[in-house]
Amino acid sequence: MTKNSIISKKLTEIREFHHLSMKQVAEGIGMKPDSYRNYESGRLQPNLDTLSKLADFYHVTTDYLLGRETGEPENIDRLASEFNMTALEKKILDNYLSLPKHMRTDLMEFLHKSVQEVQQESNHD
Repeated sequence: MTKNSIISKKLTEIREFHHLSMKQVAEGIGMKPDSYRNYESGRLQPNLDTLSKLADFYHVTTDYLLGRETGEPENIDRLASEFNMTALEKKILDNYLSLPKHMRTDLMEFLHKSVQEVQQESNHD
């Protein structure tokens, strides 16, 4: 995967996770929507200043936007081996750990709420 496609994929994923339009992101970092669209499409690569603005906007690191490894996969491999994880379970864990902390918190709150709703529905049956 090329650097442009990694960045464009990350930008698209994080924008969609936050339910934002390309225009909202562009305005949030002070640029024209057409310029930002080029980053998500992979036609252009953001310069360092723009990459920093995007990281600040989403409260993530530039390493996250660049798709860089953080050293956690070694721990994931150890866990996967210790708990006999399937490839899918390992991938889910890897993707979860690659999320910024606030996204992990949001996801855990969503999952907790979903479990509570199912438990309440089970109790009413």
